[in-house]
Amino acid sequence: MLLDSIPSDLVFEAVVRTSEEKARRIPIHMVHRWWSRRFAAVYRLILGAYLLNDEESVREALGCPSVMRERSFGKVFFEPFAGGGTGLAEAALAGFNVYGLDINPVAVVAARTSLLIVSHGLPNNFRMTCEQVLAKTRRKVGGLWKFNGKQVTYIFVSRGRAPTWLSRRKKKKVVLCPYCFKIFESEAISNAICPFCGKEFEVTNKPVATLVPNAPEVAPGWRAFAVELRWCADGGWDKEYRSVVESRNLMDWLRDTASKARELSEELDEVLGDIAKVHEVSRLKKANIRRASDIFAPHQLASFAAYAEVVKSVARSEEERLLFTAAASEAAKCCSLLAKWYSPLGECVPASGVKALWVPEYTAITNPLASNGINPLARGTLASALRAQLKAASYVEQVGGTSNVFSNIIVGDALEASYPKNADLVVLDPPYGKIKSYASLSLTHFYSLKMFKDLIDLELTQNLYLIENRELSPEKADFQEKWEKIIEKISRIVHTKSRVVLIFNALSTTQWTNILEPFKDHKLYPTATYWVLGEAPSGVTISNLRGVHLIIFRKNKKREKLHIVQNEPISVATNIIRLDEDIEKESCQSLLTALRKVFGVQ
Repeated sequence: MLLDSIPSDLVFEAVVRTSEEKARRIPIHMVHRWWSRRFAAVYRLILGAYLLNDEESVREALGCPSVMRERSFGKVFFEPFAGGGTGLAEAALAGFNVYGLDINPVAVVAARTSLLIVSHGLPNNFRMTCEQVLAKTRRKVGGLWKFNGKQVTYIFVSRGRAPTWLSRRKKKKVVLCPYCFKIFESEAISNAICPFCGKEFEVTNKPVATLVPNAPEVAPGWRAFAVELRWCADGGWDKEYRSVVESRNLMDWLRDTASKARELSEELDEVLGDIAKVHEVSRLKKANIRRASDIFAPHQLASFAAYAEVVKSVARSEEERLLFTAAASEAAKCCSLLAKWYSPLGECVPASGVKALWVPEYTAITNPLASNGINPLARGTLASALRAQLKAASYVEQVGGTSNVFSNIIVGDALEASYPKNADLVVLDPPYGKIKSYASLSLTHFYSLKMFKDLIDLELTQNLYLIENRELSPEKADFQEKWEKIIEKISRIVHTKSRVVLIFNALSTTQWTNILEPFKDHKLYPTATYWVLGEAPSGVTISNLRGVHLIIFRKNKKREKLHIVQNEPISVATNIIRLDEDIEKESCQSLLTALRKVFGVQ
């Protein structure tokens, strides 16, 4: 088994391949957003090195996981902290039967969606069904997004002030004059002169322009100041930007459609209820967002409600209902008032990391139905999410086709839930670093899922605050007690040919010691440790550490000398991303010190 002694050049190659993933954009891992996703190449290294005995075979597996299927038949892969399911999907691609747990239902939906595509593929004629669902939904509520015969893709809104730089169009900046609130295109780099009122002003995406007094309120506390319109012209799609001061008809349309949308989405307010008191929710309360329905604009709520009704009538199977529900949850990352409008790109971008609950002063209400068939006309729409599923299915075909393995991931606490009876390969990737609450990060997705609670077999009645309280975190006082019990449970389901892989990082020797001691208590002994890249650099989701350690354990057999590959891949990684080499090596030294202290190994 190569996993106990992977050569350094093979670890190098896995690290290099992580750069090719470009923030993990392998299609199968893009069907639903999750945080702190590991690189697929890291999992392929683990899986290949467990199954295969020679370097060349593992190298081949890094590029094409299906080459592992002959050796993986009947073997079981288990993750008790599955997250968005990167490891489960990669194991299923490699031919393992997979089991997973996660305390967060959003993570379970993300993982189930990927696993469905990997294991069994998409239902027959799924693309046609997607087009049918979107078309029927547009017929139900399309009037909420149509002004003068043109499709409204974004409604620009603010809680007080607006930017002067709205977007880009044909390599020019789309600019809003802060004096007369007229919109025009400009090549200005810093300052522009308004062709309508003649005044000069700074072109910036910072909120500097005070809204006009009669800007219509289209969501509680949010007033509209502009819209983006799209229409089909000469075989393509053109667009323009309209200011609310340009047209009385636009103002009336915004007020009328907002009123209609509130009527259509009224029942959802009761379904969604109050926002759970999760970590940092005070940021929402400061912005006067107390009800979960206030996370979304009424236009968006009405669109999601109509979409759910159509899915209920059109979806032919449990698998289709899951796929369409996952698409709605994924679309919520941009189709909510917590997303941020980013002028340089001309589109909404999702909040990320610990900034997830920061409410922007201005943003754009994304139309979830903005599409031409399955082709999206705005970022992060329902069509975007459904097209991602189609792309994921195409990717699976390219790397060997569906695996037809058994897969099961449930909403469950790793401390209390049932584990599989036996497991050949267990990966432990517990939370660490700056992220204090995955429940908080998933808040928007959680409440979007509640709109679809009648469509999928998933427990969504539990309060998100209770989910947060049950999350495992090294910062909580009961962490060590819970961690000890989890390692004990794992030790019961593994055998001498099994391997347990811990993915973790820390600078403190004490923290490493606390993490490692339960393994010794339950006769799981280290055989090797490898440094690899942990996730794409973000600056908000983890500490300054960019790498993680893979510590390999086996049962009942102590090894006097570990196989260690650390410093060399760190040097390779410095050519891929920006990292602090000294800090990474400090974590390596802390780990080695703790391993010597706990296990007495060299």
